[in-house]
Amino acid sequence: MIVQVLLSSFIFACAAAAGIAAAQMLIARVERFQDGPPPRRLHPAVPIAFMAALGFLLALRGANTMQLSIVAILGVPLIGSWYSDAQKGIVPDVFTLVPLAGIAVYVVLHHAWAIALYSGVTFGAFGCAALISRGKGMGWGDAKLAAVAGAILGLPWSFGVLGTACLTATIVSIVRDRGKAPIAFAPYISVFVLLATTLIVHP
Repeated sequence: MIVQVLLSSFIFACAAAAGIAAAQMLIARVERFQDGPPPRRLHPAVPIAFMAALGFLLALRGANTMQLSIVAILGVPLIGSWYSDAQKGIVPDVFTLVPLAGIAVYVVLHHAWAIALYSGVTFGAFGCAALISRGKGMGWGDAKLAAVAGAILGLPWSFGVLGTACLTATIVSIVRDRGKAPIAFAPYISVFVLLATTLIVHP
């Protein structure tokens, strides 16, 4: 048991490292938007440690190999989104469109149309926010990340988790700079979606 738990923790840490490495390559030459969220210093060890702890908890709860693999794979684009948004205020399309493409293939092959509905509903809600704010409050990268969350978590889990993420981001912004600076939502969405997996995964 202890070996499996430690191995899971190591694999999840590697997934986080892969997400960060991909993010660093993708945003290396990207210029930050002047009206985007301010840069936040994020040491790579933070998301790596977070994922290691997540893998430890999931394995401790008795998650099977398939469940652990899915969450670890999902962690790559989510950690990549967290790092990219914190550093440059953007969420590269590869971190959202690739998972959505994989989800679309699964939906078609397994006729899991409900998953497509969940994804569409969460994208619609966040897309409306992005449209109204013209990308300055809620960005389209956040909306696509919400679509991934909707497909993974389903309803009503996704709205609860995404709502909590946005509320937390808003509170942190108010405390940090009185809510005057744009918010990078992807770090909060990524963290809360990953945390939710520890609750919805059943052995």
